[in-house]
Amino acid sequence: MKLITLVIILLCITQVYSDTTIENSETKLKIYIDYSDGDLNYFREEIANVDFVRFIQEAAVYILFSKQRTGSGGQKYTVDFTGQKHFEGIDESLTFILGKDETDDDERQKSVHTIKLGLIRYFSRTNLADKITISFPIEQKTDEIIDRWNNWVFDIGVSCFLSGQETSKFLNFWGSISAERVTKEIKTEFSLFGSYNKDEFDCGDEVIKSSSDSKSFNASVIKSINDHWSYGLWSYIYDSSYSNIDLSVGISPGIEYNIFPYSESNRKQLRLQYKLHPGFADYHEETIYEKLSEKTLKHSFTTEIEYIQSWGSVSASIIASQYLIIDDLILNSYEKNKLTLYSDISWKIFKGLSFELWGNVSRIHDQLSISAGDVSTEELLLHRKELETQYSYFASIGLSYSFGSIYNNIVNPRFGD
Repeated sequence: MKLITLVIILLCITQVYSDTTIENSETKLKIYIDYSDGDLNYFREEIANVDFVRFIQEAAVYILFSKQRTGSGGQKYTVDFTGQKHFEGIDESLTFILGKDETDDDERQKSVHTIKLGLIRYFSRTNLADKITISFPIEQKTDEIIDRWNNWVFDIGVSCFLSGQETSKFLNFWGSISAERVTKEIKTEFSLFGSYNKDEFDCGDEVIKSSSDSKSFNASVIKSINDHWSYGLWSYIYDSSYSNIDLSVGISPGIEYNIFPYSESNRKQLRLQYKLHPGFADYHEETIYEKLSEKTLKHSFTTEIEYIQSWGSVSASIIASQYLIIDDLILNSYEKNKLTLYSDISWKIFKGLSFELWGNVSRIHDQLSISAGDVSTEELLLHRKELETQYSYFASIGLSYSFGSIYNNIVNPRFGD
C-alpha cells in the first residue's frame, strides 16, 4: 500500500513538473485559433515555435477569424490577435482579401501568412526576438490596374437533380442569373431565379404525380449616407404554384441605422431597418378571402444584432410586418401581421464547455394567398401547397464538453482526419 501511494505521489510530481516546464517555456507561444472553416492541420504544419492549445484560457495569444463578402464575390478576412496573460493589452488586427477565383489552398496560404505576421509582435517580446529575420521583395513597377467590368460581377448557375427507383422518381431543376456591383457608396444587385420540382410514385393500382414551380426577379439599390445611415430601394416580380401566386409585383423603399459604425461590422452590428411595401398580387385560384387579385400596402421593422468576441458569438433578428391597406381598405393593427425571431448563439461557457443555440419562430397572421380549394393528399405530404397556419418554428440546441491534453500540435493524416 505504501509503495502504491509513493508511485502515485511520484507520478503527480512528474506531471506537475512537466506542465510547469511547458508553461514556463519562452521559446514557444501558446496560441488558440478560432476559425471553424480553417485548415488547422495545415496551420500546425506551417507555423513553427508555437503550441496550439485546445482551450482559449490556456492561450497567450487568441486569434479570431471573421469574414465578409466583397463586392467582387470574394471574401475579406479580418484576423484579430488578442494578447492574454503576460501579453494582455497587446492586440493586433490584420486583413487580407481572397478573390472569388482563388482556391482553398490560396485561402490557407494567406491565412498562415497573416497569422505569422500577427505573431511577430508577440515573438519580439520573447527570447526568440534576436532570431527573427525580415526581408522584403524587390519592388517592381506595375501598370495601373484598369477594371473593364467597372466593379460588376455576374453569376450564372444551373442545377439538375434526378433520382429514382422502381416505385418512385424525383426531378428537381433550378437556374439563376445575378449581377452585382458594390462600391463604398452604392450597392446594386439584380437576380433572376427559376425552379421546377416533379415527383412520381407508383402505388400499384395508381400512379401519383405532383409538381411545383416558381420564378422570381429581384433588384435592389442601396446607398450609403454616412458611417451609420443608409437607404435603399427593392423591387420584385414573383410567381409560385406553392403559394398560389400567378403574379406578384412590388417595390419597397427603406432606411437603415447601424448603432455601431459600419467600419466595425466584422465584429459587431446593431442595425435598425424600416421599409414600406406597396404591391399587387394575382392568384391562380380564389383565396380563402374570396380574392383573385388585390393591391396591398404593408410596412416592416427589423432589428438585427451580431456580436463576435472571444467568448463566442451571438446573432439575432426580429422582423415585424403589418398590412396597412388591402384594396383601399385600411386595416387595424391586429388583423394582418407577422412577427419572426431568428437567433444563433455560440457561447464558450468555460474551459472545454460550449453552448450552441440556433432557431427561429414566427407568429403568422398575414397569409393572403392561401387557396380556398381542397388540398390533395399528395400536395399535403409533399408540401406542394402552402397551408394556413398561425405559427411556425425550428430549433436546435446543444452542449459540448471537451477535456484532456490542452496541446494539439500533432498532425496524423492516416485514414483521413
